[in-house]
Amino acid sequence: MDAKVETAPQAPAIRHQLRFEGSGGEYFKIWIVNLALTIVTLGIFSAWAKVRSKRYFYGNTWLADHNFDYHGAPLRILLGRLIALGFVLGYTATIHFVPLMTFAWVIFFMFASPWLVNAALRFNARNTSYRNIRFNFEGGYWEAFAVYFLWGILAVITLLTTYPLARRARDQYNINNHTYGSRYFEAKIPGWPIYKTYLLAGLMFIGGVIALGIILALAGVAGMDFKSMNPKQPLTMLRFMLLFGGAYMVLFLTLTTFIGTRVFNLALSHTVLGDRFHFEPSLSPGRMIWLIISNLVLTIVTLGLFYPWAAVRIARYRCEHFAVSGPDEMDDFVSESVPAQGAIGEEVASFFDIDIGL
Repeated sequence: MDAKVETAPQAPAIRHQLRFEGSGGEYFKIWIVNLALTIVTLGIFSAWAKVRSKRYFYGNTWLADHNFDYHGAPLRILLGRLIALGFVLGYTATIHFVPLMTFAWVIFFMFASPWLVNAALRFNARNTSYRNIRFNFEGGYWEAFAVYFLWGILAVITLLTTYPLARRARDQYNINNHTYGSRYFEAKIPGWPIYKTYLLAGLMFIGGVIALGIILALAGVAGMDFKSMNPKQPLTMLRFMLLFGGAYMVLFLTLTTFIGTRVFNLALSHTVLGDRFHFEPSLSPGRMIWLIISNLVLTIVTLGLFYPWAAVRIARYRCEHFAVSGPDEMDDFVSESVPAQGAIGEEVASFFDIDIGL
């Protein structure tokens, strides 16, 4: 008779809620010093400003009674920006003095883009830690070339009908090549919900165009004659630019925020870490749109002084609507040593401030 093998019952999952403990007033002190020193040093201090800001936001983001940390080195970021500035100057000089060679730069950037993408993702991951355990990114060049370039070509050939699938391929590449310690993130994002998101965004775009037409009609009723608009009349042109520019900006921010928020929720809700931890994002597209647009308006009205509070509002809302579900024990993640590699790619990527994510 076979002996019965008793197995220990699996511990119930515990929900760990993210929280952000920073404030606009605290960050304003950091931000205003960063701004002043960046201006005084003609932009040189911007590398240190970036690190100071990231350390503030990471250090005030808490999960299960532990905060995140950022380890980026300002000197490396500054060096990367100087190298990339050399590329920009070289490209500009080629356009002015040897325009026939411009195509060489196009080819160079086309094949360098996957390398820069990987370098940026690797730089951000390796300089982020939680409980003294570093994140890492292990994506390869040709895989990045496929998801960022070949999928893009396919989307153009198919008149953007496959763009949602290209977005899914990109997001899965970004997530599945990240690790925390020795554990991999794994995302299996379904296709139809992404298509649904873009279809809804398309309907919103149509509605926005109709709304813009109504605004123009009301403006005509109010006495704004678009046919007789004279570029030599600055006040008239200013009204025209504010009307169209404001409407375009609102529509653009609405669509991009709507898509970004829904895709973020979808991707992370279908992601696991080490087969043990699941993610529970619950961001509201409507609320995010309100935060983005209201932050922009208040920042413009205050001539930029509201920016620290705007950044904190977004960070706090994102944390309040994101949780990690898993065992209570989070100490058994082993942090493996990461082999050193050339830093040029990471530095150049950090110059462009490539923030590649969901």
